[in-house]
Amino acid sequence: MNDPITATIIERGKVYGDPLESHKNIGLAWTALLQQHYGFTFEHPIPPEMVALMMVTFKAQRSARVFKADNFIDLHAYARFAEEFQGKQ
Repeated sequence: MNDPITATIIERGKVYGDPLESHKNIGLAWTALLQQHYGFTFEHPIPPEMVALMMVTFKAQRSARVFKADNFIDLHAYARFAEEFQGKQ
């Protein structure tokens, strides 16, 4: 049986697709939003490993406010993605 983190990654992958592609697309969307809002241009889109690290901090912030086991599972999953994506560079 898979650990809860791997099981969550597999389950959500069935709904949202490949994590790397998803994080690349999120990086493109966030880049566009920030450029539009702040009126500056990034040299490159936000890379998927940075998206994953930003999601780690998002989940850590939520966890600091209230305990919810799902936040920690997600935090670990995003950290795993960041490590994997950064290793592919």
